[in-house]
Amino acid sequence: MHPILFKIGPFTVYTFGVMVAIGIICGYFILIKLGEKEGINTNDLSDLMIWTVISGFIGARIFFFLYNPQYLHPIWRIFYFWEGGLVWYGGFLFGFITALYLAKKKNIPIWKTADIAVIAGEVGLGFGRIGCTMAGCCYGKVCHSRFAIVFKDPHSAAPLNIPLYPTEPISSAANFLIAGILYLLYRRRKAPGEIFGFYFILYGIFRFLIEFWRATPKTYFGTLSNNQIMSIFMIILGIALVIYRRKAFKEV
Repeated sequence: MHPILFKIGPFTVYTFGVMVAIGIICGYFILIKLGEKEGINTNDLSDLMIWTVISGFIGARIFFFLYNPQYLHPIWRIFYFWEGGLVWYGGFLFGFITALYLAKKKNIPIWKTADIAVIAGEVGLGFGRIGCTMAGCCYGKVCHSRFAIVFKDPHSAAPLNIPLYPTEPISSAANFLIAGILYLLYRRRKAPGEIFGFYFILYGIFRFLIEFWRATPKTYFGTLSNNQIMSIFMIILGIALVIYRRKAFKEV
């Protein structure tokens, strides 16, 4: 694809970084708009998002190099997030812990914020996956279908001149679709926090399935990847959250 958008002298602009930036901006406006409807202080919400995004990038980058230590050369390359190389689960874990801490510190309603944050986050991730398509990261296994994608740019992270499953654009489309479904559910939600649970269910199901076509190393379990095992836990947790929040809301 096109990992490098353009160059100006020694300055290089990577397509992945641009798409991630667009995703953050779009996610921010969606979060603020929905936050206003929920009556949440938008200044507090802005602060929460900024620190959550920063910690999310740190977590995603750390997990990437834990999975792929061969790319950690030189050591300061860990800061080059615009080149690609982010692991969603690491970003979510670090971001979630940060968001939970700040929400409690600023007395932001946690469940309402969680509901709107996952909608905004899925839109942002959809744009991020477009960046993955351009950079060639998160690529699929070898595929001989007419729908295969072939990377030819030498700066791509994916193997060159080999037909691969188009896992990146599929993931992008799925993220936007999940965001749309979550928003429809949000408009009809029965209890604050259940959209957060539905997010775990929907994303967990999709991630479990797409992993069969991604070139992801398998675990000691043989047939499943680390991400698929985590996806199973996500789905179970999501179902439990929906049940818990609906039950808790009825008892109020």
